[in-house]
Amino acid sequence: MPRLTIDLRTYRNSGIGRYLQNLVPQLLPLLTADSIRVVTRPGLLGEAAWLSDTRLQIVETTAAVYSPQEQLLGLRGLWGSPDLLWIPHYNAPLYHRGRMVVTIHDIAPIALPALLDSELKRRYARLLIERAAAQASALLTVSEFTAGELVAKLGVERCKITVTHPGLDAGWPTQAEPHREADGCPYLLFVGNVKPNKNLTRLLEAFAQVAGRLPHRIVIAGRVHGLGTGDAAVLRQAANMGDRVRFAGEVSDAELIQLYAGAAALVLPSVYEGFGLPLLEAMQLDCPVLVSNAGSLPEVAGDAALYFDPHDASSLAQSLLAVLDARRMNALRSAGRRRLEQFSYARCAADTAPVLNHLLG
Repeated sequence: MPRLTIDLRTYRNSGIGRYLQNLVPQLLPLLTADSIRVVTRPGLLGEAAWLSDTRLQIVETTAAVYSPQEQLLGLRGLWGSPDLLWIPHYNAPLYHRGRMVVTIHDIAPIALPALLDSELKRRYARLLIERAAAQASALLTVSEFTAGELVAKLGVERCKITVTHPGLDAGWPTQAEPHREADGCPYLLFVGNVKPNKNLTRLLEAFAQVAGRLPHRIVIAGRVHGLGTGDAAVLRQAANMGDRVRFAGEVSDAELIQLYAGAAALVLPSVYEGFGLPLLEAMQLDCPVLVSNAGSLPEVAGDAALYFDPHDASSLAQSLLAVLDARRMNALRSAGRRRLEQFSYARCAADTAPVLNHLLG
């Protein structure tokens, strides 16, 4: 009777949570396990339809992700005695001795240590990633880029890694009522927080170079305050641009959908991403994408984006001016619709299940 344990404590987290909420319902029917232990936080799963699977045993814990408590409880039987443990993030138990699959979305804490605001956090994140990569029986990644990072920076054998591209959220619409700015100003959309890898400061620098030639403003949708990694500098930079930059803050999915639908383009200037979900979200709503040529972004966007060098403000500025070319923007919209066909959670589940089933025996 193959027994599987899955850590779903990140089920409501932003990026990883979306991955799990969409993957798990499609994955469960494909798994050969007779018993599936799901470790989660109290009340986190709600009334998800997939909870009707009779193989499931739900175990709730207050142990937070990355906490010493999760490591101690792991030693005391939190994971049960499974034939296979699946951890969908790099916070794998340091002392697990059985078979284990770990999904690593990126290794940003190693590639860009400045993302974490203390040396203790940086060292602990590196320890977790290195141990997870070494101890796992198999690794899943969401991009070839992240697979390459594991090989190049941690010496992982490529044959140990399976790439499982995610898709769009179930029910993400193809059209929506477009957002309109209160003063009717057209806008370019940035989706993300202000951590250094998102490269918002470079976008604002580039926009300042061409603001006199564009009628648009920049609308920033995402968390700005309290990240401890450069948010004050971004706010000062934006303040110098007056009403040409607007912070929308953290928005609901419904609001984000309308922002995509009304934007002249999505601009994603990141210097490091493990995947790049906003690209797919924008393409689904016919929003053209202007994208950095770094990290996983070219792998996701393919021929459906206008690329720029994220380290070169002049390169980015020239891409921003492209929104004035209606023919070019329409070509990107058409290419985006074609590109979306490459990504789905049905395919992600079909790629993930064989890895888990093989190790379940």
